[in-house]
Amino acid sequence: MKVAHITFNYKPIGGGQEVYIKNLIEVFEKEGIKNVIYQPINKNYHYFTKEKDKNVKLVLNIPFIGRFIPNINKYLFNVFLLLHYFAFFKYDKIIIHYAFHSIPFWFFKKKVIVVSHGVEWYLDGKSINDKISFLIAKLTFNRFALVANDTHYFRTLKIGIKPKEKYFQEIKHQKWFIPNCVDINLFKPKELLEELKLKNIIFVPRQITWDRGIHLAIEAFYLFSKKYKEYTLLIAGGIRSKEYKTYCDSLIDRFNLKNKVVWRYNIKNNNISYFYSSSKMTLIPTIRREGTSLSALESMACGCPVVSTNVAGLADLPTLQAAPEPNDISSKMVELIDNYDEIKKRQMGATREIFNIENWSRTWLKVINN
Repeated sequence: MKVAHITFNYKPIGGGQEVYIKNLIEVFEKEGIKNVIYQPINKNYHYFTKEKDKNVKLVLNIPFIGRFIPNINKYLFNVFLLLHYFAFFKYDKIIIHYAFHSIPFWFFKKKVIVVSHGVEWYLDGKSINDKISFLIAKLTFNRFALVANDTHYFRTLKIGIKPKEKYFQEIKHQKWFIPNCVDINLFKPKELLEELKLKNIIFVPRQITWDRGIHLAIEAFYLFSKKYKEYTLLIAGGIRSKEYKTYCDSLIDRFNLKNKVVWRYNIKNNNISYFYSSSKMTLIPTIRREGTSLSALESMACGCPVVSTNVAGLADLPTLQAAPEPNDISSKMVELIDNYDEIKKRQMGATREIFNIENWSRTWLKVINN
């Protein structure tokens, strides 16, 4: 079997979607399934990149144009995919990461599997881009096979399913709920990092952008630190918005937290389990648009309990959940510290029993062979 993956983001691997694709390819290759990835050129991965992945096919892109016209690169990716149109006839399956990019494959109906990594439009639907994204999601839901990693996606499309229901099951004909999962042999308690050993770390492994709620983490930490003064907030992730980073810095100044908040920008995936293991808790303060967060699952699998918001796909996870506002997040942080061993044990057990890569792999192989 030969499978083509269509994705706007893969190399370089930096976020949850890219890790998901990498894991999926590894599962398929163990079964003798060949994989080719189609992604647009970006500033960090292009024709002149050294040590390119031989299985990655670069699709024409005009990277700088996105500075002037928001979201235009997503539309251009769909257009430029048509330059490869006849190549797709040789694949047995075409896996499309996010419904938005399935339109060029409308006539490959029986080959296509759409993957949702979380709702990709803002639910208030005010912009033209949001309306188009939602319309495409509805159209493709009725046409293609689908794998969604959270129940929130189904509910936005009026499919009656509650959070934490029907893990690894076919919800409707060719519509699967397969939550994100982790390799529990890689993500497990590790020895403490020397640099963090004597600190009480609250870890925030998030891209620095508004949707990921870094400002909520800072505001909640300020309230939390009034009672627990011996903790340090460690924020780790790439800066997606310089303006937002400046805003977060202004909050740190306002709350006089300069000595208690640390920024780290580039933690390699093979090292992050050591950061989870060296932290007292992890915060996932997302305010919108998230699937079943890999960061949350990785942390809990390593024995570091998680406080998260209850939005979108996070509601499907065994995290300690709060409304997306600082007072409730802070109160849940206090609750975690006050009931630490019990919550840690419960979260770690549920993650390693349910959200493990074996369950994920077995269900994905059912889908691909269906």
